[in-house]
Amino acid sequence: MDQKIPDVIQQTIDDIAAIKVQGATNVALATFAAIEEWAKKTDITEWEVFKDRAATYANMLANARPNEPLAKNGVRYMMTNLTVKYPGIKDVKAGADAFIELASSYNKLLRESKIKIAGYGLEVGKDTNTVFTHCHSSTAEAIIVGLNQQRKRVAIATETRPLYQGRITAKNLVTHGVKTIMIVDSAASYFIKDDENLPVDMVFLGADQVNVYGDAVNKVGSFSMGLASYFASKPLYIVTPSLKLDLTTIYQPIKIELRKGNEIWPEAPEGLEIINPAFDIVPHQFITGYITELGVIKPGELEDKVRRAYEWVS
Repeated sequence: MDQKIPDVIQQTIDDIAAIKVQGATNVALATFAAIEEWAKKTDITEWEVFKDRAATYANMLANARPNEPLAKNGVRYMMTNLTVKYPGIKDVKAGADAFIELASSYNKLLRESKIKIAGYGLEVGKDTNTVFTHCHSSTAEAIIVGLNQQRKRVAIATETRPLYQGRITAKNLVTHGVKTIMIVDSAASYFIKDDENLPVDMVFLGADQVNVYGDAVNKVGSFSMGLASYFASKPLYIVTPSLKLDLTTIYQPIKIELRKGNEIWPEAPEGLEIINPAFDIVPHQFITGYITELGVIKPGELEDKVRRAYEWVS
């Protein structure tokens, strides 16, 4: 695009790309917050120009990282409902107000989803003693805290290298009174399978993206944890809003984000190649079910449930 990208849009794009904004929900919230701030300050006076520019900026924000369908679905929600709910808009002020209202509505949907998911998760995990999680899913964390409030549990968390998001999980769980044990990522799969040290009853993983087959994209290392759970017949649940389903995966495969090698080893010797995938994919065969705001859903049923609940995703 020819015009200069507004500072608030560019800065938010940079923050998302640099993972200064962490977590799919926070990326979606940051996307809408940036659009709101721009809408309040823009000097554009023509409605059609404003609408097109807002859509462009919103899509740039939502695509700042490749595995963020929650933000992309949020943009789809905004643009679809702008036409459906506000068909008579002609001026920028009314349009900006509509954008802000729709952003607030989507944010409310996400907040309410998290509460519903936690409720379903408490039922799923009611008979557990020891639960396992990887990386940082605020919703999985909420379930574990809730389970511990009902009856004392043990949580096992990974470091989650190279950016150590698992430390966020561990710190938060300890703060909420959950007995928490941390292990290195490379020990995770055998730890899930092996009951000698501390038997794992259930695995809760978050998701950054879900494809139409029910495969889940989550922090790298999740595949091996899924494989271990499947091999050891330990139930593995993906804890996520259903709106992380990416319907574009009908016609294109998931592209895993590759991060810079200096995240792994800042002082690596010259000539060493480092491949640093941010995510991997847990096949649907390894997944017992998805704990979503729509209930506990089998992987193969997720697409149909989402299309029925949220017609605008299509």
